[in-house]
Amino acid sequence: MHFKIETDHKPLVPIFSKKNLNDLSPRLQRIKLRIMKFPYTIVHIPGKELFAVDVLSRNPQKVPYKRKELEAEIDAFIQVITSSLPASSRRLDELRVSQLKDETCQKLTDYVL
Repeated sequence: MHFKIETDHKPLVPIFSKKNLNDLSPRLQRIKLRIMKFPYTIVHIPGKELFAVDVLSRNPQKVPYKRKELEAEIDAFIQVITSSLPASSRRLDELRVSQLKDETCQKLTDYVL
């Protein structure tokens, strides 16, 4: 699946389209290596013409979450996902048991909750 990268940082265009990996800094090499497996085109678009805001370059707004609010939000998200799944309650129970046995899922659960 071919995709187009739009950037307002003009120097990135030749870096990700023409330069060899050996000519890049280690940081840029890692980024380019990650996206090399995908067919892409990179184009420069002036910042004032970009419709999507670059969220990562903005100052993050700190929103204090209370544990109960976070749990309620996570539960609501899970309900939306499970309601759209074409899975029976038996299958969902099997998945739940498998996740309880899975070490990675347990670490994720401990981290989130």
